[in-house]
Amino acid sequence: MMRVWVTALGVLLVGGCTGQSSSAGQNPQTGQNSGSSPSPSSPNSTAAPNQSGPPDCRHTVSRADDVPAALNAASPGATVCFTGHDLADTDVAMNRPGSANAPVRLFADGATVRSIHVSADHVIVEGFTVAGGDGLFAKGTDLAVRHNTIQDTQRSGITCDPCQNSIVEDNTVRHVDTAGIWISGQRIAVSHNNVSATVARDNGDADGMRFFGNGLRITDNTITDISATGYANPPHPDCFQTYDSNGPPTYDVVIAGNTCRNVDAQCLIATGDRSGNHAAPTGGPSISFIGNTCASNGAQAVNVRHWPNIELRDNKISGPNITRGIIIIEGSSGCVVVGNTTADGRPTVDIDNSSQQGSQVEHNSPG
Repeated sequence: MMRVWVTALGVLLVGGCTGQSSSAGQNPQTGQNSGSSPSPSSPNSTAAPNQSGPPDCRHTVSRADDVPAALNAASPGATVCFTGHDLADTDVAMNRPGSANAPVRLFADGATVRSIHVSADHVIVEGFTVAGGDGLFAKGTDLAVRHNTIQDTQRSGITCDPCQNSIVEDNTVRHVDTAGIWISGQRIAVSHNNVSATVARDNGDADGMRFFGNGLRITDNTITDISATGYANPPHPDCFQTYDSNGPPTYDVVIAGNTCRNVDAQCLIATGDRSGNHAAPTGGPSISFIGNTCASNGAQAVNVRHWPNIELRDNKISGPNITRGIIIIEGSSGCVVVGNTTADGRPTVDIDNSSQQGSQVEHNSPG
């Protein structure tokens, strides 16, 4: 397959190691129009998954000793390709930026490295297997993390923190520590990733994805098989989790079209136990959770606590232990809960008195 980028400079065909595409007038990394973010009411407004093909590998690295020099020599527009079996113990550290129209590209043909750390703007990471180390860490603006496999790491699988105008798509993340994908920042698109079997270490937690910030689009991902069994102090596995932290508030987040299956707690949990996320603007939903399939194993699929202005619409909820589909409590006012269904005749919505002010709850039904 060949991926086509339509940019201000024309059509760029790149590839195998693999490449990226974008519509004309859009940021080639995020698929978003320059200077704007998608509307929370339009969950499909992020870029569609792109095809890919082999790149022009002008610089190829196959020996661990050659990695630092190749990365230090990379300039905007450079493609550095990784191949072979001599890289498994290598920590790839990229600190040299590309430019808006000429990103630095790090491509692999599936070659295994221990970890990847990117601390630079305008960088693409694609086609790696990352195993046994810290995972894949990225911070910067206009980053793309695509078509990688991350497994058996000692920390979260993919971490983009802080990132802006960046994309994480078509990655496979399995059996990593704490969270499969962790994002924090502004205007980050996370789509078509497959996360499974997250584990907890050192009395920690085990989640599919964690998200913090604004302008986030989390669409068409699949999260499965995260267990709480086998621990002296069991974790609380959730597919999607956010909470108020020491960073900026979380708002203008769309989570749509995802599948959560066989995860031992909840599909979505949002808790504002410190500040209630009250620094977020009130003109629209803080989180729009739309059209997701939630087949988790907890007593409820969605848990909203101290977190106002969440939109929950058209989600399909099931699970062997469900007692109610959605619980909204402790001052989570201004929520919109419409068109959700819960299997096996279970109640769909439980909202307490402190959360009813300004909330709209209608057309929800047991299946």
